[in-house]
Amino acid sequence: MKNFLKLNALLIFVISINLLAACSNSTNSQEESTKTASKSETSDEKVIRVGATGQSFPNSYQEDGKLIGFDVEVLETIANNLGYKVQWTLAGFEGLVGQLGVGKLDTIANAFEYTEERAEQYNYSTTYSYTSTGIAVLKDSPYDSVKDLNGQTVAGVLGSNKINVLEDYVKKNGLDIEVRQYETRDGPQSDTIKGAVAGYVQGKPILQATINKSKLPLKILEDDLKKSEIGFPFAKTEQGDALRKVFNAEIEKLRADGTLAEISEKYYADDITSED
Repeated sequence: MKNFLKLNALLIFVISINLLAACSNSTNSQEESTKTASKSETSDEKVIRVGATGQSFPNSYQEDGKLIGFDVEVLETIANNLGYKVQWTLAGFEGLVGQLGVGKLDTIANAFEYTEERAEQYNYSTTYSYTSTGIAVLKDSPYDSVKDLNGQTVAGVLGSNKINVLEDYVKKNGLDIEVRQYETRDGPQSDTIKGAVAGYVQGKPILQATINKSKLPLKILEDDLKKSEIGFPFAKTEQGDALRKVFNAEIEKLRADGTLAEISEKYYADDITSED
């Protein structure tokens, strides 16, 4: 009798172990299935990594905690049409250029001007806006032209092509203008208003939009230092070129149906998407 009871107990123990193992295998199988499904969902989601300063009115700036602006809205419209989710990275302009260079960003949406030097590193999309470089000074200042700034200090944003444009203009015209660089646009604008510098260099459409919005006591000198085109930069890789091509097609669609001009009017009160 005792042997019979021992045998029953042993059988029950063995059956219990097998049941537990089966449950464990089933659970693990379900977990692996869930993980696989999650990976599949994640891999199916198209993400584009885009950089902006978030401090560059009216191109990319924050309002009520949301990133908005002309370049931001153009980029997001294109991405949405192509089925991409946008992953934004906010940093100083020079930092954004550095991240694009090492492959941490797919492109930049922040009035990225075309230059021959940049074109050696990146492939540009079709032009989606146009600009000209100018200088803003105090409205009641004695300066009426760039040449009047001879012997003065003019400010600009570190890493911006506007600095290069100003330095080239100064050299070409034999002027003595000191260039002071700041991390963001706020510094040059603030110091110009305070009189710490004689003026600051920026795209004329940006200067005008900023002056109008904040009713700043500034005026823009008539001189055009340089006219430029704005596009989205992409890495010279197979993936970068594939993105550039689909972006080009979307930009042309947005130009043709009037969306580009509409977004421009929204932020600039002017159409900067046409060369005229």
